[in-house]
Order: sequence, then structure tokens, then C-alpha cells
Amino acid sequence: MERKPQQQTLSIRISDALREFLERSKHVISNGRGESVSTSDVAKILLESAKDDRLDFRLEVAELQQSPTNALWAIRRKWEQKHDLSRAEWIFLAQYIQVACEEISGTHALPNASSFATLIEAWLALRGLRTELGTGLDRYYLGNLGSDDGTVFNERQLDPEVASGVGAKLIRELRESPLAKKPEFAGRNFYVAVRDEVLPDIVAMNRVLLPFMPVLYRLAVRGHWNRERRPVRFARERELVTNQAHRVTAPGFVMSFQLGSDGELAVKLAATEKDVAYVIAPYPQICEFLALTENLSPGAEWEGIHFRARAARTAPDEQARFSFHRPSDGVELGFSQQEWSAIKQLIADALATPWLKQAFSELSLAYGEL
Repeated sequence: MERKPQQQTLSIRISDALREFLERSKHVISNGRGESVSTSDVAKILLESAKDDRLDFRLEVAELQQSPTNALWAIRRKWEQKHDLSRAEWIFLAQYIQVACEEISGTHALPNASSFATLIEAWLALRGLRTELGTGLDRYYLGNLGSDDGTVFNERQLDPEVASGVGAKLIRELRESPLAKKPEFAGRNFYVAVRDEVLPDIVAMNRVLLPFMPVLYRLAVRGHWNRERRPVRFARERELVTNQAHRVTAPGFVMSFQLGSDGELAVKLAATEKDVAYVIAPYPQICEFLALTENLSPGAEWEGIHFRARAARTAPDEQARFSFHRPSDGVELGFSQQEWSAIKQLIADALATPWLKQAFSELSLAYGEL
């Protein structure tokens, strides 16, 4: 009977900086599939992978994690200049995409159905490049997509077409119905695919993924905002905006939008008959305010990150009274149902203007899809 080679133990002293690096690398290696690894496991994996090119991107991802905001800014610049991303940069993006898909933002909602559909399309495009069978990965993918196919988890050989069929079905459902159930673990599939799939080369990887970049990048920036609470600002070669303003009016109300030279937006809602003005900023607060005005209905309440709101009736046959406040300042504003409808119309008119569409598009690249 052949004896297995005995495992050897190696003890070395390492610096605090190297220990911090191993901790960052542990996150890269364990994230995505629910794996649990120790620091010593990570050191062993990195030493064993030194003989192939996987070590390079693991080291680079750990370095990118040291300054995530700057790393995302640099990735955006490469994308805008039509340069390919490295595999480490794709992995770094995918980590934040996973966060974006699984953690709610101030709108009390996951990313929209269209974004999930695009993410699954990107995952399928990447999976289509694999140069060897990936049955183990496919079983993992299908589990995250909530497949109810009874043959998926048995011991038989898994048909490679099963995963692509499930993905295509989900894409159709998400495209056809904005209210379709969102596969919140789709971000895990994308992360594991960019990290673990055996692919022909980085050129092919960029070729299939870059067309999806407008959605993928905004998802990653959303994940960054959820974790870091900082926008991804970039050094402009020229000022895109300089203290521009826009306003819309309705009987009794004026809503003005001020875009500063730093690209940040502020909204001022003025109730002229009440002689009251209320300023909402920055962009994440504006997004939540727009969401609550759109979704608050009579008898309902809103409890978000930045705002609390309610639409209460004093009697069943009376119209609701709408009110909102920001816990950070304690100022509460109340409106009749007709006034609330006028505010909603003001917002709809403003959002239809090319000026504000451009401003929101630019801000979504700093804060993500909120």
C-alpha cells in the first residue's frame, strides 16, 4: 500500500505589514463561496500558487483593497479610455457588485430588475469562455439562482446547458416584469466566475465583459457606497459642471436643483404659501427622498436610512395627511394629499429634463445605483 507523502510544517516570523496583507488575501480567497480559511491556510495557498499566474492577481486584489475609492476611480478611467482591465481589477469590482446585490440601500430596495438581468447576462458571457468543464462551479451557480431542478444536486454528470438555461429564464423574467423576484445571490456567481473560471486569456475576458460595464460599474460603486460611505470622485481634466441651477414650479411650490463645481447636487423644496424651504443633499439623500415620494401611499409609513415619513388618516373617510422628516435635524413638514400630488408632479417634471438626467447620470458613477 502506497503511503501518502507526509505534510511538512514550516514556522516563520512575519512583520505586521505582511500579516495585514495575509488578512486581506484571506478575504479574497474565502469570499464568494462561503469558504472559511485561516491565515496559515492563506499562506500555504499563496506559496502553492506561486508556480502559476493565480498568485499575481491575488496579490494585486489585496493591494487594490488598501485604497478602494482610488482603485475604483482608476478602473473608471481605464474603462473610459477603452483600456482592458486586469483580472484582479475584475475580481475587485465583483466583490463590490456582490455587496450591491445583497445589501439594501436607502431606497429600501435591491438594485432594479434590469440591473440583475444585465449581471446574469455578464455572468453567462464569462461562463461561455471557460476552457474546461466546470460542473462543480455550475452546481454552486445553480444553488445561488434558486434552481428547483431536482436533477441538479444529484451525483450524475450535470448537463452544461442546465446553468445557461436557468440563467436565460431568469433574464426573461426580469426583463418582462420589473416586479419579478430578484436573484440577490447573482453577485456571488459573478464574483466566483471572474475569480475561479479557467479562461483563455484576459483579452477574451475583457471582450465579453466590457459591453456590460455601464451597469457593472454602477453596481460596484453602489457596493462601495454601502461599505465605505464615500463617493468615487475623479480628477476631471475639465469641469463638467460649474454652479448650474434648474428649477420647476407649481402653484404653491418651487423646487430648485443646484449643481456645484464639485459635481454635488442639492435640492431645495420651497412651499411658498407656508414660507418654508427645505434643503436635501447630498445625492444619496436625494435618491431616498425621490423614492419615498413615489412610494408613500395613504395609510403607509416609510422608515429609511435618512428619512421617516407617513401618510396618516384621522378618519377612514378622510384624505391622508402626508409628512416627512429627517431624524438628523428633526424638522417635519406636512402636506395635504393634493399638495403631495403637486410635489410628485414637480419631481416628475424635473426628472424629465435633459439637464437633470445628465446630472443624475454623472452622480450615479460616483455613488452607484441607489
